[in-house]
Amino acid sequence: MAILEVNNLKKVYTTRLGGNQVEALKNLSFSVEEGEYVAIMGESGSGKILAALDKPTGGQVILNGKNIVDIREKEISAFRRENLGFVFQDFNLLDNFSLKDNIVLPLVLSGVDYKEMERRITPIAAQLGILDILGKYPY
Repeated sequence: MAILEVNNLKKVYTTRLGGNQVEALKNLSFSVEEGEYVAIMGESGSGKILAALDKPTGGQVILNGKNIVDIREKEISAFRRENLGFVFQDFNLLDNFSLKDNIVLPLVLSGVDYKEMERRITPIAAQLGILDILGKYPY
């Protein structure tokens, strides 16, 4: 079953003064099945619609069987937190949190048990080669 379906997606942005329109997406369709990992790469803002941070001009983005236009913000936020990962252009780390705290923050917001957080972070940090700096701060 697809957890994400994109059907004939279209996004048109209007410039600030309203004089020009830019067609950023035209007739985009694809699906992502449960268990698949997909990366959306491109210019700034490329993943905003798929991450439900922006609404499409046309077409549909179906998350877990629901069109994002019809999903309440609270539900979309939970979906993002539990199912999506972001690589930002800037680090967007909280300066007063350690690297480890920044990484586990979405798990804290989801109410995940501390032992489960520890179980999840160790193999990922080892794979990334950052185990020895988890206690450091961004500054």
